[in-house]
Amino acid sequence: MNAKNTLINDMTEGPLTKQLILFSLPLVVGNLLNTLYNLVDMAIVGQFVGSAGLSAVATAGHITMLLYCFGMGMGSGGQILVSQQVGAKDRKGVTVTIGTTATFTFLLSLVVAALGLIFNRPLLRLLNTPAEAWSDAISYMFWCCLGIPFTYINGSMSALLRGVGDSRHPTVFFAVSAVSNIFLDLLFVAVFGLRAKGAAMATSLAQLIGCVYCLSYLFRHHDQLGFEMKRESFRMDRTTLGVILKLAAPLAFQIVAINVSMLFVNAWVNAYGVIASAVSGVGTKLYSLFSIITSAMQTAVATFTGQNIAAGRNDRVRRGMHVSAMCGMAFWLLAVLVCLLMPRTLFSLFTKEEAVLALAREYMFIQVFMYLGFALMCSPLGFLNGIGHVNLNLVIALADGVVARIGLCLLLGSALGMGLHGYWWGQALAGFVSIIWGWLYFFFGRWEKRKLLAGGSGEKQ
Repeated sequence: MNAKNTLINDMTEGPLTKQLILFSLPLVVGNLLNTLYNLVDMAIVGQFVGSAGLSAVATAGHITMLLYCFGMGMGSGGQILVSQQVGAKDRKGVTVTIGTTATFTFLLSLVVAALGLIFNRPLLRLLNTPAEAWSDAISYMFWCCLGIPFTYINGSMSALLRGVGDSRHPTVFFAVSAVSNIFLDLLFVAVFGLRAKGAAMATSLAQLIGCVYCLSYLFRHHDQLGFEMKRESFRMDRTTLGVILKLAAPLAFQIVAINVSMLFVNAWVNAYGVIASAVSGVGTKLYSLFSIITSAMQTAVATFTGQNIAAGRNDRVRRGMHVSAMCGMAFWLLAVLVCLLMPRTLFSLFTKEEAVLALAREYMFIQVFMYLGFALMCSPLGFLNGIGHVNLNLVIALADGVVARIGLCLLLGSALGMGLHGYWWGQALAGFVSIIWGWLYFFFGRWEKRKLLAGGSGEKQ
C-alpha cells in the first residue's frame, strides 16, 4: 500500500508533542460536537418545557448513556487492538479487526436497543424519577433507544479510525450529526411542541444521518485502509473477536460501573425534588462539556501509547505521559476560572428558573475538584488502554465507581448529614482513586514487560 494513499497515521516517529496536540485537536472538536447532542437537548427543553423537562432529559439520559456503554466498550476494544496492529505494521490484522468489529457491534446494538425498550419503566422507577417528569422521561428514553444501532455503528467505526491514527474524519461525522441535531431539536421542540420526545427524536435522526455519512465515507475510501467492501470482509474472525471482547468487556463494564454508581447518586439526589434533579442534570451536562479536552487527550494517549509500545518505543510512551499531563493541568486552570467567575451564566444557558440558578455557585465550586480529577486521570487511563491492560482499568473503575463514589456519597450525604451537598462532594472526590492507582502503575514500570496484543492476526506489510 502506498504510504501516501492511506488513512493510517504512524505515530511512532516524529515530533511527539506536535503529534499529540494535532491528534487531539480534532478529537476536542469531535467531543464538543458529540456533547452538543445532550447539551442542546437540555438547553432547548429547559427553555421551552421547564424544570420537569430538564429532569426528564437528565434522568432518562443517564439510562441511555448506560446503554451506550456496551457500544463504547466495543469501539474502545477495537481501537486498542488496531492501534497496536498499526505499530506492529500488521495491515492484514487491521482489516480483519474492522470487519469483525463492525458486524458484532451491529448485532450487539439490536440486543441493547431491545433491552432498553423492554426495561425503560422499571429503570426509571429505580431512579426515583419525579412524577412531574415521568411521561417526558418515558418518551425521551423510548426514542433514544430506537437510535442505538446508529449510535453504535457511528461510534465504533469512528473509534477504529482513531486507532489507525485518523482523528479528523470522525470529527466530520460528528459535525454532520451535531448540526442536524440542533436544527431538528428546534423544529421538534420549539416549533412542533413535542417536549422531551422531540429532543430524543432529533438525537436519533441526527445519529442516523451521521451513521449514513460515516458508512458512505468508508465505502468510498475503504482502499486507503486496505479494507475490501465485500460480504466476506464482514465475517467475524473468532480469534480477533476473542481479543476484542477480552478488551471490550472490561472497558464496557468499567463504564457501566461508573454510570451505575452515578445512577445511584442521582436517585438519591432526585429524592430531594425536581429542583435538585434539574441542578444535577445541568451540572452533568456542564461536566461533559468540561471533560471534552481531557477525554480527547485520554484517547490521544491511548492511540499514541498503543502504536509506540508495539513498535518498542517505550521512551516515547514515557514522554507522551508527561506532555499529556501538563496539557490536562493547563486546561484545568482555565476551567477553574470559568467555574468560579461565571457559575450563574453557565446555568442560565439551560434554565431561567431562579430556584435552579440559586444553587449554581455552590454546585460549581464543588465541580472544580471533579474537573481536577479528570485533568489528572486522563493520562494514566489512556496509557492503560493503550498498553491493553484493561483489567487494571476495570479494577480502578470498580474502586472509583462502586467503592469510592457510592461510599463517599453515603458517608458525606447520609452518615455525616451533609444531605444534597454531601452527594455532590462524594461524586467530585471519587475520581482521585483512579489517579493514584494509574500513576503508581506507570511509575513502577512493570508495563514495559507486558505481552502485546498485536502482531499475530495476519501478515505484516
